Amino acid sequence: QVATAQASQALIRETYSAKGKPTISLEVTPLFAQLPSSGYYPLRVKIINDGKINRKWTFAFTSRDSTFGGDKNELRSSFPVECNAQSVAAVDLLVPLVSVLNYDYDTSVELDVEVSAPPLPGSRETISTEFHPDWPSVMCSETIQSRNGNALDKAAAGSLTAHGGPSHPGILHASPTFIGGLEFGSSFNPKSMTDDWRAYSGYDACLLTDNDWNALPVGARSALRKWNRLGGALLIYTTNAATDLNSLGLEKDAAGATRANLGWGTVRLQSFPDSGLLEAEQTVKLVRDAINGTGGHRARNLRSNFQSHWPLQSAFGEKTSHLALFILILVIFGILVGPVNLFVFARAGRRHKLFVTTPLISLGASAVLVVLILFQDGFGGRGQRVILHEIGPDNTAYISQEQIARTGVLLNTGFTTSEHGYLSPIILDDSRWARVTEKNDGGNGRYNVTLDEDGLRVTGDWFQSRSEHGHLFETIRPSRGRINLVRGTGAPAINSTFEFSLDEIFFRDGNGEIWRCGNVQQGRNVSLNPSNEQEFSAWFNQQKDRFGQRNSLRLELSSNRRGRFFAVSSSASGVATLDTLRWEDPYTFLTGDVPSGN
Repeated sequence: QVATAQASQALIRETYSAKGKPTISLEVTPLFAQLPSSGYYPLRVKIINDGKINRKWTFAFTSRDSTFGGDKNELRSSFPVECNAQSVAAVDLLVPLVSVLNYDYDTSVELDVEVSAPPLPGSRETISTEFHPDWPSVMCSETIQSRNGNALDKAAAGSLTAHGGPSHPGILHASPTFIGGLEFGSSFNPKSMTDDWRAYSGYDACLLTDNDWNALPVGARSALRKWNRLGGALLIYTTNAATDLNSLGLEKDAAGATRANLGWGTVRLQSFPDSGLLEAEQTVKLVRDAINGTGGHRARNLRSNFQSHWPLQSAFGEKTSHLALFILILVIFGILVGPVNLFVFARAGRRHKLFVTTPLISLGASAVLVVLILFQDGFGGRGQRVILHEIGPDNTAYISQEQIARTGVLLNTGFTTSEHGYLSPIILDDSRWARVTEKNDGGNGRYNVTLDEDGLRVTGDWFQSRSEHGHLFETIRPSRGRINLVRGTGAPAINSTFEFSLDEIFFRDGNGEIWRCGNVQQGRNVSLNPSNEQEFSAWFNQQKDRFGQRNSLRLELSSNRRGRFFAVSSSASGVATLDTLRWEDPYTFLTGDVPSGN
């Protein structure tokens, strides 16, 4: 059964008990009406167990990028939920979704939901959302959706190209072609939103009114602010002309401000008409412009950012292959198993020896090939990572890690990340080593993810033997690392609280002047030396060009902000993934505002 999810309406509702017996019931409610094309999908589970024994429910999910024909990428996950006797269990499940990496048009994303609690009968539903690779995943409050949904759906569909992608990867372009069935955004009830930023990680933009914003639970408001700083486009329609970023708690000392770039994201305030009816085409353009300003929507970036001229892949280098040796071995094998075997080892009168010599020759050739493969590829493999590290307010750090690895023979492909976050494969250029490419619809991979206490436990096709893989990992972590300004007059002096050293640092002060120094150690006050715009620009562009398109743009947008530092480190640790690979020390670019004092 395929269902269309409705926010705040139960997807599964079961009552298991017979008449006259204690009540056992289950409700599974989506927090959003549509699936995003990557990230997580939050489901709210409520179980009432008035029975006399403790019970355990298992929720199994299969996420797939469903297309018409061909194989599909799949991601599986499961969650146990226990409900003791005479009690109620209420939990939010963050269901990992497969990233839609194929280029098919008129496709959909699907999520199979299976619930079991033997000996009680099981339940199953499938949620499906139509997807177009040139339209982002948008959250839209019920206030806006109820009055504008149909008009926005038509305007969004009419702005897309039915065949062929946009000319600039990651950037949306308008076209008069109409795409039927596409919906503008996924509706949600602000009062029921979760306080985990990962629940919003698959969405590119959020539209809501200032009343909706104020109706959000405190934790949900904080989570949306984090999502916004991680690259989301937050569009708030105001019902009061006096409403500004300061009054909404989005930016301090921003009285009268109606737009800002916060971290890697953007916030824009728009006047909400008294009728509640938005101009549909203008709204679609507003969403498009806001998302383009943050580097384009995630789904297209995962497909396009890393295919051509990805700096990390270029720096990683190409794999050399001893193809001539393999050809030589095959030629020798052909000679041995053919004429030599037939006319020497099992010549006329001794043909029965073919039953012995042929297997022996084959085994010998196979052994030589295995030795050659191990000699060429070895066990494990190696990888490189580049990390963009943004210092945010409230002791938070925003991390975007790009990584590439080339594997040899792997005895175990499973791993657990060192922290929670958003993990996705990315499409690479076609090659004999790449396993996730445009040609094979994103690899037709089978992925498994379990949300452990400390990180993501993953198995499946994240890494395969003798392959090349790229991944993107993004997270928000608590951090007290920062740069403090300890002397602001004359030549500035700074103090670093990072646990690792900074190889080089530039600082643009409040007047726009540029300062620099090298080898900044934790806890030591360091005086900065004068620099200039030309020197900084040359250095900054060199660092920026190490990243993929989206992270490069994120850096570019921050380069002119005053009161901000820019630094690089070769000793900061990255997010751990497959530890059997030889990971080189990651390159980390750090940036953030510089508060005065300790």
